[in-house]
Amino acid sequence: MTPVLKSVAAPVALVAFGLALVAFAPVECAADEPPSEEGSADDSSGGSFEESREQGILYFKKERYKQAKVSLDRAYKSKGGDKDFGTVIHRGRAAFKLLILEQAFQMADKAQILAGEDARKLRALEDWTTEMKTLFGGVTIKAAQGETNSEGRVFLEAKTGIINKEKKQAFLSIRERFRTTDVQVPTTIYLPFGEYTGNNVPFAIVEGEPAPTVELFLQVVRGKEGDDSDLLLYAGIGGAVAVAASVAAFFLFSDDQKPRTEQQARLVFQSLTERKP
Repeated sequence: MTPVLKSVAAPVALVAFGLALVAFAPVECAADEPPSEEGSADDSSGGSFEESREQGILYFKKERYKQAKVSLDRAYKSKGGDKDFGTVIHRGRAAFKLLILEQAFQMADKAQILAGEDARKLRALEDWTTEMKTLFGGVTIKAAQGETNSEGRVFLEAKTGIINKEKKQAFLSIRERFRTTDVQVPTTIYLPFGEYTGNNVPFAIVEGEPAPTVELFLQVVRGKEGDDSDLLLYAGIGGAVAVAASVAAFFLFSDDQKPRTEQQARLVFQSLTERKP
């Protein structure tokens, strides 16, 4: 290979590498949230109420609770689904396993009505709700006087250390969900029995006692519509082209025609990518 070709080959290879690196890395950033198992469930084809219901119950029995909830949500929203005891109770039980306790308690109340006087249904319902109600209790969240927002986040903290490992894991999971998800008030949320603060307001959930009511100011996250992920994707593709053009221009139009080493080429690429807009 001639010296000229050798001098061009290295930068061309780095340009190609730069395109791949800069263009595709932001796509990873755009997917900040881990892929949901919901998307992996084979439920995109839809299907009838009966198919969705049976698929959801099968997933539940196999302990694939996210997929179960996807199918059971679809069945519940189908015509007559919210009147079907099997759909309602399994949807609630799937929500319970996923610690979406607001929905679990809601489905438990609805299943109680649908069970009527059917002894078999009442037994199945009692087995589940007894477990749920011995582990978790509710607290009603309302906006404090002067609060102008009806939607925001509740930052929960335990006032004392939680020793029980399962109870602690459940609390941390619920805590994270409310820190990252807006809720509309008034609402009732459920936690393991204990003493907590919500946005620095103390409260206690005690087994056997009515749910307390807490008035607080919501944490409002501004600029959610300005999420950087789409911007990163857009800037990443454009940036790849700009960096590629800059690197190519450096090698092809430099006054110094001496062949560049690969190490020099990497330094140029690094300098270009580290520039701030």
